[in-house]
Amino acid sequence: MGFYEEFARRYLEEALKDIKRASKGYEEKDFPECVFHAQQAVEKAVKAMIEARREYVYNHGPRLASLFIRIFEDEWRPEFEEVVDILGWFTEYYTRSRYPFLLRGAIVSPSEYIGEDTAVKAMGKARRVVEIARTYLRERGVL
Repeated sequence: MGFYEEFARRYLEEALKDIKRASKGYEEKDFPECVFHAQQAVEKAVKAMIEARREYVYNHGPRLASLFIRIFEDEWRPEFEEVVDILGWFTEYYTRSRYPFLLRGAIVSPSEYIGEDTAVKAMGKARRVVEIARTYLRERGVL
């Protein structure tokens, strides 16, 4: 297995660990923790797909969706629209699941902002992106 393929495989392994961490957070009713790990699972699954295209992902910041679109534009599939939409959805929760923040003049903690409904949505979205990534990596012979 080559350098990129090994990175892709390992990113997916870490994404699966984050799905488990998200589930544990949900079971413990720590919904911000659940959302954080679901977001991390999405990010790592997307990076796995990018690595499988022989693109090294070093530092992406909020531009991961743009990078994904650029790298996959020549083999775009309908499910990739879902990936981009889900990346966008998680943008709101990237820091709000971890740190207090200012909202309409009030300081809000993650547990005040993120409830069970958001955690359930986050888990579903993360599982979907991991499923898309796993399918893609299998097709490319990485898994």
